[in-house]
Amino acid sequence: MSSGLELKPTSEPPEIDWTDEDGAVEAMVEWFHANFEDPAQETPYESAEGGYQYIWGGPYDAAEELADAFPDADDELIARAVDEIQSDGLFDWAPAGIRIQPDDEPDDDDYRQPLEARLEALGGQLDRIEQHIAYWRNRAPQMGHNGPPDEFRLEPDDEDLTAAEASVAEVRVELAKADRANTANAEVIEKAESAFKRLANKIFGWIKAGAGALVIGIIGGAGKHIGEEIAKDPQAFWNVLTEAGSTLADWAGHLTAMF
Repeated sequence: MSSGLELKPTSEPPEIDWTDEDGAVEAMVEWFHANFEDPAQETPYESAEGGYQYIWGGPYDAAEELADAFPDADDELIARAVDEIQSDGLFDWAPAGIRIQPDDEPDDDDYRQPLEARLEALGGQLDRIEQHIAYWRNRAPQMGHNGPPDEFRLEPDDEDLTAAEASVAEVRVELAKADRANTANAEVIEKAESAFKRLANKIFGWIKAGAGALVIGIIGGAGKHIGEEIAKDPQAFWNVLTEAGSTLADWAGHLTAMF
């Protein structure tokens, strides 16, 4: 399955009436801010490594990006747009966070499987989720050393970890039922799908906000081997949560459609 994070390309530049100079400058500035942002927003920062770690490319220069995106623009108009973009004193830019997204191209083999086949695979996915939860409970005190926002931090007693763990046990009960595809408790399945989604969103946010420093092996009090191990783990956790969540969503939809 082709799941992962990827940098989406910049959005298509708008059609611009170059005779309206003020409108043209405004349109270029708006396009730039839709595609680039202050690295302080989400780019990992590590003073020991010289500052921001541009794991998604950069730093980007406004003049270069505008010239590439708007080849028909006069140099004077680009200069005006750049002056406005840099009016707050920021000259180095990172990709906008909205462009760093999961690779959401579906795996056709997975999406064409009948529900029962996906339920058969769900048990193994629940096993892996439990393993990841146990792993993160053990590693959690170190996660967040590199400064991801508080909403993406994980602690051993994190509510989203606890809810996902409880849902694993509840879904196992439903999987064990005879004619499980048709007799499972839809509320339990929907609750589990929601719990997995919340935790997956937290993992995804942490990958974006804090994993960059881990990828280069920077963890306070941990050796390089540990750093590499943790850096690889969040992506696998996110993958299995989204895989299982997709199956749960389809299962719940099937159950509610019966009534």
